[in-house]
Amino acid sequence: GVGILMSLMILVALTIFAAMRIRWFGMIFTEDEAFLDLFEKTCVPFCVTLFLMNFSVAIERIPYSMGRTKEIFWMGLIASWCAQVPAVYFLTKYWRNDLFGLYCGMAVGYFVLMLLYGYITATSDWKKYAELSRRRAEVSDGDKVSGT
Repeated sequence: GVGILMSLMILVALTIFAAMRIRWFGMIFTEDEAFLDLFEKTCVPFCVTLFLMNFSVAIERIPYSMGRTKEIFWMGLIASWCAQVPAVYFLTKYWRNDLFGLYCGMAVGYFVLMLLYGYITATSDWKKYAELSRRRAEVSDGDKVSGT
């Protein structure tokens, strides 16, 4: 709850900052004025992609802390190959073959990933995973390093 809310607030602030300084962010990659002009025109899909990508990472930390790395792997694979790659392909081929279409396709993939991670988190048996985490964190007397 609190961690996700804090992540959300920080990401909103950073996304607004990125939107206000989009040309500056583009200069990380190049100083080519023509490219920077194109990059400025992609401000909205770029910032949405940036937000969704980082919010997905924030949500991912919850099932990761539960030890659900297998589910995280599969959800990432599904979101990438069943949502993001097809979205980028279709949007750049049939809508806009430019950075705008590319970032819109990427945003679709990260939105799906955010939903999948949210689903894993919301449907988790919290008591079960708390117990499993507790067991992983326990160290038996025989496992202790001498001198500690």
